[in-house]
Amino acid sequence: MEVKKRLDKKDFYLSIMSFLKRSTNLTKLRKKLGIGKQNLNYYLKEMVKFGYLEKKGRGWYEVKSDLRESKNSTKYGNKLVKDMVRGHAYVWNVKLNKKPIEWKHRVTILRKKGFNFKLVGAKETTPRIKVLGRKVWLCNNHIRIFDTEKASYYGNEAKEAREKSTMKLYEIVTALENKLGFFLKPFEFSVQKEHYALIKNDLAIDHNKKGIIMRIQDENGEWLLIDDSLGEGGELETTGKKAYENNKPLQEWWNIKKKYNFEVTDDFILKNINKTKEQVKEMSEIIRTSSEKQLDMGMVIKQVDSNIRGLTETIYQLAKVVKSQSDNKDI
Repeated sequence: MEVKKRLDKKDFYLSIMSFLKRSTNLTKLRKKLGIGKQNLNYYLKEMVKFGYLEKKGRGWYEVKSDLRESKNSTKYGNKLVKDMVRGHAYVWNVKLNKKPIEWKHRVTILRKKGFNFKLVGAKETTPRIKVLGRKVWLCNNHIRIFDTEKASYYGNEAKEAREKSTMKLYEIVTALENKLGFFLKPFEFSVQKEHYALIKNDLAIDHNKKGIIMRIQDENGEWLLIDDSLGEGGELETTGKKAYENNKPLQEWWNIKKKYNFEVTDDFILKNINKTKEQVKEMSEIIRTSSEKQLDMGMVIKQVDSNIRGLTETIYQLAKVVKSQSDNKDI
């Protein structure tokens, strides 16, 4: 996945949101973005339309309350319904397409700016700082960002949840740029870790009531988890390297079970297969019997046809005899 250049609309949106969380001064915001009043008004109106900002008065805009920094970054707010998908536990790797010349002096820059940081890694040479509450590793060739433990991104599908998490990643990188004082875009990123859960899930709720935490794994490690890490009653969660890909079939499987009122169990399938076999057997017998009857009827019809032909021939011969006798009488 690739992040576009700095003047991309999405990039402006994130910069605007980041600024308005700290200040409502639009003049300073225009100078920061390097755009005119008309241009800024366009972006502000678009962000109000899409639900990112609230217009409080003339020239006064604020980030919507449910999009401010919180443990549940979601447009849904408290309207969380059964089996909605929650994306969380993200770890992003950000690869800089054009590494800034200042990058090799990042430790020195952090010290000069007086930022708190810690040297981590195997050799304890990688500076780690906090940006918007996230741990950020400034590695030699990339940036690794660990999302907060309780950060959540909701959607009707995993795709929607991931898109929201990507918006948060943009915001973190923009804040990191402001912190360091140089540009990091354009960049590419990959998701090293991610989890997707069906929240308020009935199966998970039942297991949690019984005190059961289920973990399922295969040759690639754990891929399914039933727990209640969000505290919403229970979550049916896909984990591991294929968490994103596995979530959709899991969601489809669960929705099919709900659609048929959870009657489609292994016993139900086996019973119906056996029932279908019996029905096929009965139908085959009916067809065979009908075929035999049709064959018998065919033989009868053939015999009747033969008899009719014989009778017709007899009548024809008899008619010839009668005609011959009539001719002789006339002589």
